[in-house]
Amino acid sequence: MRHSFSLSRPRADGPVVLWGGALPSGSLKYLTFARYLAAMPPGSRGLVELSGASSALALDVLGRERGLPTVALTDPAGEAYLRAHGFQGEVRHGDSLAKLWEHAQAYEREGWCWPRQLSNTALVACVESWASGLRAHVRERFPLVRRVVCGFGTGATLVGLKRVFSTGGFTVTGLQPAPGQPLPGWRTWEGQNLGPEDLFFAHHQRIPLDTAAPAPDCFTALLDWVRRQDHPEQVLVIAHNAREQEAVARA
Repeated sequence: MRHSFSLSRPRADGPVVLWGGALPSGSLKYLTFARYLAAMPPGSRGLVELSGASSALALDVLGRERGLPTVALTDPAGEAYLRAHGFQGEVRHGDSLAKLWEHAQAYEREGWCWPRQLSNTALVACVESWASGLRAHVRERFPLVRRVVCGFGTGATLVGLKRVFSTGGFTVTGLQPAPGQPLPGWRTWEGQNLGPEDLFFAHHQRIPLDTAAPAPDCFTALLDWVRRQDHPEQVLVIAHNAREQEAVARA
């Protein structure tokens, strides 16, 4: 797949940033799920996912592009975030992960497409499909970059980036929210871990996860982490849903 990536170095001595917010749904999840839905069987009644952030927003846009409804399964805080960011689909709540999972299974039995982002390893290959093009762009435009940092969500983006970038000599690190300081779309491995069925389970001992300092949003957390590194100019920040025009002043 060919994509146009929004990349820039806001400060001469700072990191390069991939601005995922420039994509149609406002995040890099748009690229991942677009690739996944390209192989979706015909006849699906709609799209459903356990998400209160970027994944639901991406599926909402992709569903509308295909004339399909989208249902987000999340908590009230997730619904508030989605509505504030333009989500037009239906939202259903559950008081536990198990209950949300039951809702998703019921939709799936009725013919809805459920990507199962917490456990579906096929999503890693979808990330690889756009990450290889990203690596080529970074090598061409910013040859000093040797490190990649990405927020930890389900792990699919992180694993896909690791597979693509590590073969080119880059190191890749995942960033988790600080204890008691939740960030939209980010998770901790301890809180997410579903055991062997979890998408990240087979990779968590090989991909380093660091913890962010408390921050008001994901982009700030990423920048704060980079500023603590010895060579910030060698880092590529994967800003899943940040927009350059909104965030460049903080970089």
